[in-house]
Amino acid sequence: MTQRKSPFMDIDILYRNYIDDLYSYAISMGFDRQTSMDAIHDVFYKLCTNEKYLEKVNDMKFFMLRSLRNRLIDIHRAKKEYTGLSPEEIPFTIHISVEEQIIQNEEDERNRIKVEQILDNLTDRQREIIYLRYMQELDYEKIAEMMQISVSSCRKLVYKTLIKLREANCTLFFVINSLNYISLSS
Repeated sequence: MTQRKSPFMDIDILYRNYIDDLYSYAISMGFDRQTSMDAIHDVFYKLCTNEKYLEKVNDMKFFMLRSLRNRLIDIHRAKKEYTGLSPEEIPFTIHISVEEQIIQNEEDERNRIKVEQILDNLTDRQREIIYLRYMQELDYEKIAEMMQISVSSCRKLVYKTLIKLREANCTLFFVINSLNYISLSS
């Protein structure tokens, strides 16, 4: 007699696999730690109470990020007593925090300052699209769906953002590498 696997075992694995990406995305959208974790837990609670959602999912990472984004938008609307703010108007920021140990290293500090200056020159949408495309490695179709724009608009926005980075004499590799390094160190 084989033992039946608990449905919550799958949810536990999903949680362990995606918690860091979900948390990073929520923080990048400008939400505080508590709200971010509450929204993530809301998403997982919904999965626990209605596992049939998982049966139709083709790309789990996209599903989880989109579910979290929708939940955060709902929370934002509830807190701000919805004043007509559309999802594309929610600010998206990438904050780079560096632990005190890293701050002591001058090279890391210079890189952090340079990346922040570069990111400050990007719009919220440009920061979000770079984050989704290059840090979360989502394809254009999924990003377009998530950001509620056409695929061609998505491609144009990525292209314009890359041009803007080049004009700042900065490679995308430098920005992504610095963000990944700094986030791993914090």
